[in-house]
Amino acid sequence: MQYQLRLSDAGENHSCVLTFDESTANQNAIDVVFDVIGSEDIDGLVASETLAAGQVDELKALQQYIFGRDEQGSFIKDTMEFKANGRDINPDAPIKNAFSMSERDGMKYFRLDLVAHDSAAPMSAKPAQQNAPAAEQTQETLMQDLGRAMFLHQISVGAAIDVTKDHPELEELIAWAEKEQYIEIDVKTASYKLTERGKRVHDSYIEEAQNLIKKFDIFGDVDLDRSGNAHFDTGAGRDMRIAAFEMEGVDPFRARFLLGLNDGEWDKLPDWSHLISDEQFYAEVFAPVERAASIEEIGEDKLATIIDQGKAKLRQ
Repeated sequence: MQYQLRLSDAGENHSCVLTFDESTANQNAIDVVFDVIGSEDIDGLVASETLAAGQVDELKALQQYIFGRDEQGSFIKDTMEFKANGRDINPDAPIKNAFSMSERDGMKYFRLDLVAHDSAAPMSAKPAQQNAPAAEQTQETLMQDLGRAMFLHQISVGAAIDVTKDHPELEELIAWAEKEQYIEIDVKTASYKLTERGKRVHDSYIEEAQNLIKKFDIFGDVDLDRSGNAHFDTGAGRDMRIAAFEMEGVDPFRARFLLGLNDGEWDKLPDWSHLISDEQFYAEVFAPVERAASIEEIGEDKLATIIDQGKAKLRQ
């Protein structure tokens, strides 16, 4: 049986999915944190299909968040706390004890949401301000990263890319996916299909979207009374999801796009191969993000209170 561990920090600034077998699941939780999550051989994790290649940077960021380093090597920070599916985890018990059974597309597997929280930092801490070059690079690469996600998703939902024909609009994406071993030729149909590795990367996008739904959908309908109490899902509230994303350190543009993939918004687009690199297409997709209520418009203190009340309701 497959074990899928989704690791994230408390503010959802970074997350990744680790997949391992029964032997690893039988190890004590503390050993899995050190030997798998804290592994210096990240290329080995990718080669063994424990980690999707597209999530290497996410794991590296989480390692910096969780671990410190001295002359003796790396160590878990004293202020670090872990929650396994919302509960405290026993570091000296097999980590498999913290997993719960789940099912997707008729296949059963074990799942664990492991959240790392640095108690020395506030729960709603935002990512550190990026320097100007890094911010510019993020803007430049956002469309490329989301285009790659769209490409894998289209193949996953059955889009046929004939390998006997030229596809200039997809040339770079095909070259990237072949290099990363995410796609291979289906001889029967003479078109591309996802490899097992590619399926895992695609699954990680859907997993990320579904976790966003679980944590943030409650803020899609928020009605405040005169006392400042938030009421959710009344049908008379205001959509505050984008502001909540920003407050909790989640990129609202990436979130909007992954939610669209999860909801099948673009599954049947006949011209998807041309739109995948069309700036106008992304501008239209992101228009609701640009128009949404901001943190400043709602008020940071008020939004923080709303988020706290929403989390309390979810915990119930």
